[in-house]
Amino acid sequence: MEEKITLPRIVWGLWRIKTWNRTPKELARTMNKLLDLGVDTVDLADIYGDYEATKMFGEVLQADPTLSNRIKVVTKTGIVLLSEKQQQVYVKHYDTSAEHIIASVDQSLLDLGRDHIDLLLIHRPDPFTDPLEVGHTFDELYKEGKVLSFGVSNFMPYHHSLLTKYVKQPLFVNQIEISLAHPQPFLDWQIPYMMENDITPMAWSPLGGGKLFTSDEPNMVKLRNALEQVAQNHGVTPEHIAYAWLLSHPSNIVVIAGSSNYDRVKSAVEAKDIVLDRQEWFYLLEQATGEPVP
Repeated sequence: MEEKITLPRIVWGLWRIKTWNRTPKELARTMNKLLDLGVDTVDLADIYGDYEATKMFGEVLQADPTLSNRIKVVTKTGIVLLSEKQQQVYVKHYDTSAEHIIASVDQSLLDLGRDHIDLLLIHRPDPFTDPLEVGHTFDELYKEGKVLSFGVSNFMPYHHSLLTKYVKQPLFVNQIEISLAHPQPFLDWQIPYMMENDITPMAWSPLGGGKLFTSDEPNMVKLRNALEQVAQNHGVTPEHIAYAWLLSHPSNIVVIAGSSNYDRVKSAVEAKDIVLDRQEWFYLLEQATGEPVP
């Protein structure tokens, strides 16, 4: 079995890079500051930014050529969007064929100006997938040195177990939505399955897309009040506690912090050192679900 990829507990998410209105040099400076915090990995997907995000980050790497060998790149493939850049596409669909995966990887490498991707994920379960074809494709990409490790995203346990039956390369990671605004993975056996099978959970939208702190929905307001209460007990911000709730779990969740604001990402890093006791963790879970555990 290949050595498991080592990810930092906090990864810099770039899915909104197109909306950040930051120059490549500015983002390169931010990347260097994040490296000083131990954040050495970025998260991308071929479709992010209407197929432009990977190229935009490639321009960041061009602005500071020293960065490329100091970082790890996670990217995803398998979704095909309706886009002016994809004139032949008339319906959004999934594509995990060898042709699509290889073309996606080659384009990502070209856009990044790199010779390899550190971690490639299948973006979503494809109901038309041929797991044997995916396995052969992963083997080819690994042998050619284009991809060093593999995983999945948004997979339920039965999706993962099907693919692992046919894929020789270990699928070390499953990137899923996890937050106090979406705690279901702790309750529907996704997290226990990952712990059992030595799979690293990566949490996308760890602050619920911001609604933990902006939504006027009664349940979100109640949860926000609970976060503020716990935050006061620790002398930190509610945002720190929302991150700490994930980071303190024994499954060693990796959090994707998707902000252009250095201080926001720094908050996630600082949350690693916050120790929530068991009652605090379950108190926040109770406020998130609206009911006590059975």
